[in-house]
Amino acid sequence: MITIKEAVTKRDLKKFVDFPVKLYKNCPYFVPPLRSDELKLTDPKKNPSAPYCRTKYWLAYKDGKLAGRISAIINRLDDEKTGLKRARFCRIDFIEDREVARALLKTAEDFAREEGHKSIHGPIGFNDLDREGLLIDGFDRMSTFETQYNYPYYQTYLEELGYEKDIDAEECTYAVPKVCDERIDRIANKIIQKYGLRILDMPKRRMIKAYGEKIFHLLDRCYSHLYGTVPLKDEVIRSILSSFGLIARTELMCFVVDKDDNVIAAAIVLPSIADAVRKSRGRLTPAGIVRILRAVRRPKTVDSALIGVSPEYQNRGVNAIVVDRVLKGAIRLKAEVAESNPMLITNEKIRGEFKFTDGVVTRRRRFYKKELQG
Repeated sequence: MITIKEAVTKRDLKKFVDFPVKLYKNCPYFVPPLRSDELKLTDPKKNPSAPYCRTKYWLAYKDGKLAGRISAIINRLDDEKTGLKRARFCRIDFIEDREVARALLKTAEDFAREEGHKSIHGPIGFNDLDREGLLIDGFDRMSTFETQYNYPYYQTYLEELGYEKDIDAEECTYAVPKVCDERIDRIANKIIQKYGLRILDMPKRRMIKAYGEKIFHLLDRCYSHLYGTVPLKDEVIRSILSSFGLIARTELMCFVVDKDDNVIAAAIVLPSIADAVRKSRGRLTPAGIVRILRAVRRPKTVDSALIGVSPEYQNRGVNAIVVDRVLKGAIRLKAEVAESNPMLITNEKIRGEFKFTDGVVTRRRRFYKKELQG
């Protein structure tokens, strides 16, 4: 017998957050998010997206044993932006059981209908910086810290239940070169001189305080036309900055300003903490913190988190500046591999930012949609 219970109490919300860690306890490729971050998102008083999102969390039980979870979001900003009246499902995990998957998705669909929405899509969270997309290829590789792993049967069950492809995204792996490419360096210097640009060079804390919000407003503008994105409100940006500053390395970031001190290009590459977090099962124990600090100090892998160039400066070679800077930083830190975040297959601009590098597609993700009847 399968029963669905809404997670409302702190106890149930902890079960909701902890379920995937138990489900994937023997999987070497699964990387959990930080437990403290996930618990924060389930608390409307702490989740910076709560003012414009109506969110529900459910647990599935089979014969009295916890067997799955799902969350559904009505995002007012997405409704206003697209006019599509589509709900979102996310944080979906379940044992290998079709009926459990069916019960979870039906619950999310019923909630969407009750809220007057005509369709549902996902996996997609509160904003584009949340974990998103269902893994459909690359099951034999460890996930990055920013992405979610899932078993192959997820795709099978969703498609059997009427979910169709909406759009795909790819993740690439790049080998960090041993030496800098002089061609990129020459192009970068020419572009800086041509347009009178300047690379910010200051201590991390000062940079984040003085330019952090400007940087994310630029990235927000660069990504605004992309699938699933919603405007990043100031409270969301501040929340991102508070956590991002802990693991960021100045060697792996590049922020470019024009003559008027406007941020016109940004690249954020982060030391990979995936293996450190996996070993600690997402908990910030003393040993876990030590592992994270060690990974940040001596990263073998780096994650290309965000990159963007102001529309006014796109196709002018400005991407060479940020690529040159972060590549030099990765080489200096002796990183060996760089992993990209999911890139939509239709996003030619972001793919163009990586034209100086040779990457291999190592994972594919899919966003699903379903039209709701009645």
